[in-house]
Amino acid sequence: MRFSMKAQLGAAGVAALLLTTAGTVPSQAADEIRLSSRSANWDIVLIESGVAAKYDLKIELVNLRTGVEVAEALVGGSVDVGSIGETPLTSLLAQTKDVVVIGTAVSTDGSYAKVIVRKDSPLQTLEDLKGKKIATKIGSGSYRALSDFCAQRGCTINDFEILNTAPAAILAAVESGSVDAGIWFAPTTSIAVAKGFGRIMMDFKGANQGQASWVANRKYAEENPDMVARFLAATIEAQDILVNDHDRAAQLLAQGLQKRGRDLSADILKMGLGDFDYSPGVFADRKVNILSGVFDTLKKAGKIRVDKPDFAAALQPQHYEEALKIRAAAK
Repeated sequence: MRFSMKAQLGAAGVAALLLTTAGTVPSQAADEIRLSSRSANWDIVLIESGVAAKYDLKIELVNLRTGVEVAEALVGGSVDVGSIGETPLTSLLAQTKDVVVIGTAVSTDGSYAKVIVRKDSPLQTLEDLKGKKIATKIGSGSYRALSDFCAQRGCTINDFEILNTAPAAILAAVESGSVDAGIWFAPTTSIAVAKGFGRIMMDFKGANQGQASWVANRKYAEENPDMVARFLAATIEAQDILVNDHDRAAQLLAQGLQKRGRDLSADILKMGLGDFDYSPGVFADRKVNILSGVFDTLKKAGKIRVDKPDFAAALQPQHYEEALKIRAAAK
């Protein structure tokens, strides 16, 4: 999906673009930036709000399904920017210096991950879950939240019967009673509550620190610092909506998800917005600590066999600092 050419360029811009085709004026292609999207809240609000046009940007969406796919696209240069969670980002930075971290899309302390049970379930505590069937996606952030939360309380992931379940199937499993509980996040958990068959038993607040980061292809960022800064200025404005205007954010999310084939009401989507911290920024010390902690976990599990990289060297806060100036000037 792209923004309206007329909305971004105006009549003169459209005419100039037509002349470009004939080779009579310089190309306008530099104003287009390729963004990978997994239909995350921050992606959808960025697109649906139209704020990119305010910064003379045209966003070309490249739809991808996983953080691993985003990482590969960034390294290969098929996208210019994208957001990646802490686990795939850690693995990526351990393998290559071809990407740089330019900002933060969302942060969490683990409280976003929730245990959903049937409304009539007798389960009340983590101890009650031991030996029970739990539907979640193995390897996901929700799975890691359970593992880390449990480890803090003297138990292990092996105390539960984890059924590796696609996110779309978690609710059906809980509603049918084929599992005792599911672990995921909003809006999935909000749907269960709104439909009346589920209740939130607990969350994993304090389990771990996590972030999804805005990441850019290193070569692209070095050659197009102005584009990167303008893109970040747009993300700052979009994330401000998620932080400070839940009503508008929910409406934009409902609108964007409907275009993507998901019909969810703004009321349901609004329920889970407070579960995440969408504050923009780089948060260098916190980000390095998070990546370092994930690296240690992956190393211990044998999933990474290289030495720990210099995570701080992958952070380029100057793009965000410039974005703040651009954002201030645009107000």
